[in-house]
Amino acid sequence: MTDQNARFLVYLKKLGEKRPAGYRVAHIHVSELPGAKKSRDNLSRAIASLGELKAKYKDGEIFLMKSLDIIFVSKETSKPLLAAACDTIQQIFLGQMGVAFTNEHGGVGEFYTLFDLGQDFSKVLAWAEGVAGMAGVGQPTTAEATAGPKGAIDLTVLSRIKDEIDKVDITPMLFNQPVYSIQQPGRPIVMFQEMYISVQVLEDTFCPGLSLTSRRWLFADLTEDLDTVVLRLLADPEERGRGKRISINVNLSTLASPRFVKFDAELPAERRSGVVLEINKTDIIENIGLYRELVPFLRQRGYRLLLDGLTLGNLSVIDLEGIDCDFAKLFWSGETQISAEELTPTVIGKLRNRREPLFVLARCDTAGSIRFAKEMGIRMVQGRLVDHMVKKNIPF
Repeated sequence: MTDQNARFLVYLKKLGEKRPAGYRVAHIHVSELPGAKKSRDNLSRAIASLGELKAKYKDGEIFLMKSLDIIFVSKETSKPLLAAACDTIQQIFLGQMGVAFTNEHGGVGEFYTLFDLGQDFSKVLAWAEGVAGMAGVGQPTTAEATAGPKGAIDLTVLSRIKDEIDKVDITPMLFNQPVYSIQQPGRPIVMFQEMYISVQVLEDTFCPGLSLTSRRWLFADLTEDLDTVVLRLLADPEERGRGKRISINVNLSTLASPRFVKFDAELPAERRSGVVLEINKTDIIENIGLYRELVPFLRQRGYRLLLDGLTLGNLSVIDLEGIDCDFAKLFWSGETQISAEELTPTVIGKLRNRREPLFVLARCDTAGSIRFAKEMGIRMVQGRLVDHMVKKNIPF
C-alpha cells in the first residue's frame, strides 16, 4: 500500500503546482477519540458518507491517515455543505456526545477542522510534511530502510529511478527472511520466506550517497513500482522452479491491476498455493470494498492472505473477524516491554484466539519478544534473534 500520509502529501504538492484556489480540506480528528469509538464500522461508514459527496462533486479525494484521522479534499464544495458533512460524521462516531479535546490545530472542542487551500495552503502543506515524515513507509518490502547520514533524494532523482528500475536485474537486491512455526517443541519449522528488496542495495545501485527514505513521501511513491519488479521476478520460470513457499508485500491497487492478472495467469496452480500476499492494514481499511471484491478471486486461485502492520497499540480497534485473512502480522518494538497482565482483555482475547487469522510476531530481536510470543500462545515468529537461534541450534 502506498502510505496514506505520504499519498496526501504528494497529492497536495501536485495541487500546489496548479492553483489550489477553490479547494477545501476537512481534517476529521478521529485519532483523538477513545479506542472503542475508532471501530472499523465507524470508519467505513464515515468514508462511505464522504464518498457520496466526492462522487457528487467529482474533483476531490479521501485519505485515511496512519493515525486514523480522515482527510477529505474537495473542489467547489461550499463551507456550509462541508461542515454539514463533517457534522454527520461526528454523529457516526460520537452520537450526541460532546467533544472535550483540543485538536492538533488548536481547535477547542472541535471534532473537525476546515481549511480553504486558497488561503491556508502553506499551513496545510507544513502539517502534511510533518505527518509524512513521522509516518514511515509501512511496507516491510523495504525492511532495511534507514536514512543514515546520506543526502536526500528529490523528484528528479525519483523519476530517474522509476524509469531505470524496470530495466535492470533486481535479483541482487532481493532478500528473504523466514517466518517460523514454534507451535511444536524443538526446532522451529519454516512456514514461508518473506521476500523484500534491500533499500541499501537500491541506493548503492541507483543513487549512491543519497537516502531513498529521507523523504518518505517520495519513497512511498516508489513502492508500487517495486511491486511490479517483484512480480516480474517471481514470474520467471527459474525462480518458480525453486518451489519454496514465499510471502510478498503488495498493494491492493497492484492486485487489482492487469499486471497482477498477467502474473497470476503465468503462475502454475501448485505455485500459487505457496504464495502469501501481505497487505497493509491501512490499505485494507481504506479500500475495504475493493479488498472484499478481491478476496474470493485470490482464495479461488490458491493464495493466502496476511494482514500486515499491526501493533499492540492498534490491535484493539481492528476487527479481525471482519477482515477475511489467514495470518495477521504483529510488530514487536523495543518499547513493547509488556506482559500479558498489562494487556486489555480485548487484546488478550484476540491474541489467544485459536481460530484464523494466525498471528505472526515480527521483529523478534530480543529474548523478551520470544518470551511474549510463548506467553501469548503466538504460533509463528520472525526476526534476527530467531534466525540466530535456528542457525546455532539453540532450543526455544
